[in-house]
Amino acid sequence: MELKIFTTFKTIVRTGSFTKAARLLSYTPSTITFHIAQLEKLTGVPLFEKSGRRMILTKAGEELIPYVDEVLAAVKKVKSFQYGVAAYQGTLTVGAPESLLCFRLPPLLKRLHGHAPRVDLRLRSLTSRDVVAALRDGQIDVGLAYTIQERDKENLAFRVFEECPVHFYTSVGAAVWCPNLREREMEINEMPLITMPHPGEIRQLADDYLRQRGISFTNMIELRSTQTIINLVENDMGIALLPDHAVRERMALGRLSAAQSDPMTVTSYYGVHRNKWRSPAMNLFLDILGEENGNQGGEELLHDEEDVDAADSR
Repeated sequence: MELKIFTTFKTIVRTGSFTKAARLLSYTPSTITFHIAQLEKLTGVPLFEKSGRRMILTKAGEELIPYVDEVLAAVKKVKSFQYGVAAYQGTLTVGAPESLLCFRLPPLLKRLHGHAPRVDLRLRSLTSRDVVAALRDGQIDVGLAYTIQERDKENLAFRVFEECPVHFYTSVGAAVWCPNLREREMEINEMPLITMPHPGEIRQLADDYLRQRGISFTNMIELRSTQTIINLVENDMGIALLPDHAVRERMALGRLSAAQSDPMTVTSYYGVHRNKWRSPAMNLFLDILGEENGNQGGEELLHDEEDVDAADSR
């Protein structure tokens, strides 16, 4: 069965004439007659009858109209879906700190891929400062970061993604004898502090927390890989400040333990360059990021400095 027979029927109904329908559709009169014969064979009833020199709808033909409308509307929806999928093409480059890229974004990227399977993703693991620099220079399309500097507000637009608790974590075995980090004025020599190098928001949080309590470590392991830091902590190598979303599965499996009960929080943002053209795939990903945090219409990022200042103060 060809869909064109439904279009022919609807055109005859709309124009009121086989001849006009043939002219409008660029068919011969015999083709129009053949299409209607096919449709009558499909329905099993006559759809038109002769009245003088005109062909008019039978009762069955009148009753068929809404069904044909449904078929043609469904075809239109399918075509719109096809065109929508086809629009999501090209490359989308996303930059984010590893703790977000590795542990927070995969489910969201999966949703993006489900809607836009033809889009080539370029994922870059960067520090927050490098994310901002890459956005400013046009090297990435969408960036996620933990810090927004005042000088970046003019050219970049950000929105709060989420506020995530962070804790110091140790292995379950080390937690038995690990010092309570809520204590003050002590030097810890039983285990190293495992941390990111400067600069970095998580590192700064750790330094501030320890300095305020007068806590120091006699030795340190420093590296720029959240995943490796987690592996070292799990293998009794030390203690580290980590976002909760990065260790949620390990905690559920009973492999890690929080070394302090009073959580800190780190705020993450997602942003774009104000002057960068937004492709359909880029807008789709912004929508997904917005929906994740309850912000419908993710492409409507912060544009006023007062809005960004309010977000920074949270």
